[in-house]
Amino acid sequence: MPPLPRPFGSVVAPAVALLLAACVTGSPPPAGDVPAVPLPEDAVFTQLAVGEDHACGLTADGTASCWGRNDEGQLDVPGGTRFRQLAVGGRFSCGLRLDDTAVCWGQVGADWLGDGSGTWALLSARGRHLCALNAEGTAACWGKQSAPPPEGSRYTAIGGGQHYGCGLTPAGDLECWGRNNYGQAEGREGPFTALAVGRQHLCALRPDGTAFCQGNNWFDQLDPPEAVFTGIAVGLNYSCGLTDAGAVVCWGARESPPAGSFTALFAGRERACALRPAGAAACWAMRGDPPPLNVAQAFGGRTFDQPVELFPWPGGGLAVAELRGVVAVHVPGTSPRLVLDLTDRVSVAVHAERGLLGVTLDPRFDAFPYLYAWWSAFVADGEPATGRLSRFAVVDGRVDAESELTVLEVPGQRLRHNGGGLRFGSDGMLYLGIGDYGRTEHAQDLGDPRGKLLRIDVRRANEDAPYRIPDDNPFLATPDARPGIWALGLRNPWRVSFDAEGRLWVADVGDFREEEVSLAAPGANLGWPVFEGTRCFSGEDACAALPGATPPVATYSHDLGCAVIGGVYVPPDGPYLFGDYCSRRIWALEDGGEAGWTMREIARASHPILSFGTGADGEVYVLTWGGPILRLELPP
Repeated sequence: MPPLPRPFGSVVAPAVALLLAACVTGSPPPAGDVPAVPLPEDAVFTQLAVGEDHACGLTADGTASCWGRNDEGQLDVPGGTRFRQLAVGGRFSCGLRLDDTAVCWGQVGADWLGDGSGTWALLSARGRHLCALNAEGTAACWGKQSAPPPEGSRYTAIGGGQHYGCGLTPAGDLECWGRNNYGQAEGREGPFTALAVGRQHLCALRPDGTAFCQGNNWFDQLDPPEAVFTGIAVGLNYSCGLTDAGAVVCWGARESPPAGSFTALFAGRERACALRPAGAAACWAMRGDPPPLNVAQAFGGRTFDQPVELFPWPGGGLAVAELRGVVAVHVPGTSPRLVLDLTDRVSVAVHAERGLLGVTLDPRFDAFPYLYAWWSAFVADGEPATGRLSRFAVVDGRVDAESELTVLEVPGQRLRHNGGGLRFGSDGMLYLGIGDYGRTEHAQDLGDPRGKLLRIDVRRANEDAPYRIPDDNPFLATPDARPGIWALGLRNPWRVSFDAEGRLWVADVGDFREEEVSLAAPGANLGWPVFEGTRCFSGEDACAALPGATPPVATYSHDLGCAVIGGVYVPPDGPYLFGDYCSRRIWALEDGGEAGWTMREIARASHPILSFGTGADGEVYVLTWGGPILRLELPP
């Protein structure tokens, strides 16, 4: 194989620039404005590299400069060095020197690039890892969430996403490796002439300039318009192409790119940049989403951090509970009134599932003014939290935090799968959905409350008997079973709710393939981890041995999202409304009689969805992470 051509001369060609498109990886980000990364004034570049909150540019003489966030030294370009190419990740920057050696600065591993004496022809960075090609086309990758390329393979272009990577072979075929949960790592017969690899999707160009994309399509980032492109780049949830007329066109979670003519295109996590013919750069944020449908901002558009519950407050107003451990009451025309503060006791894990997870009021509130909460109680630094169900008295419109009665505890909460669905049924019993705490073996063990729906009687709760077991619970006669268990086989029940007929709806977050919504019943086995939704998860033998598993009412694949968010049933006859955290889609689930249940998308939120709530008149609210609470206008 002949040596790879040097990627840059004095001017960046579009077909080369697209090879450097990097996407930052990680969990779906909290919503909010994209941090500003101002461009240096009057700067003229031959190349740009764009990351999370910083970027770097290369001038015609090979001098590099970086700007933006610098908490890890990612802007501190080694002095006296000239480069032929730059690559930027989340908190680091790298450059390919004129002698083909490479150097990185910022938050990088000590073993990246070895001792720095190796020579390379191309660098590609994103998020927390770096890939490189040598002159023969052999690939190497370093860092977190990377996947090693196959030994002995050779490529002309390479890129890494979240736990996967792809390269173009000398024949122009697409060869991929690593995680393939969204179809992002499917190999494709070419030829392709250019490649841009993102977090969970990629795009490539064919010889005729048409674009092909595969992988995650939460925001329609796989649907390029009909056009002839000379360059392509992808970010977190968007894709962009440079047309043969020099215009920039984007699709997916997008903002309108600037008008005019450009010669090169670059992409970061949530920001894209392009170079004009004279070398001036234009950059724009890419956090915009397809317009939300049928939703209006509530609370005057006020943004919330991580709201998990919304419900009418006795005496007026709407109470909003947030993951950090607070409940505040909002009344139009007045300032929010804090009614509960557990921040000194709650164990919160940002970007995880620990904190104040579920809140509900006693249905007999006038006679028994209590608030119940399922939350992560702090134990000690570095120790797992204790899942705690507590009862608090409400006195003069405020929750008395010192009145706490611990109803039950389930120790060992970690970062994931702690559940949080908490509701009273029409039978007066309290139902609590607890996740498997990240251990699949818990869900089918009737001697363990994790991965279960519990049903307990708290109507006469006191310190000596904080709860009682209803005498009609389904596993009372089962040896070694926890008598409070009502249903089993759950992974992470994120919101439960009752409908007008008393049926219990539960949304259970899936693993990597399928999300599910189910109707639970006494003694039901919802299948996890033998089944993931309708799919066999633990092997055909295990699935055959569990013929009585309750199938879900509805499922969707990870082509449409990543984590189901349980919703509410609209009385008197539905639909059941629910959403997805990542794709922000909202669906109505309707009973089609003999045709079965049907899902239809009715709206899309502006920010990641965390929960749903209802007001005093039954109005439906959508709670979003870092954004406004939305009032959902139901379509006919």
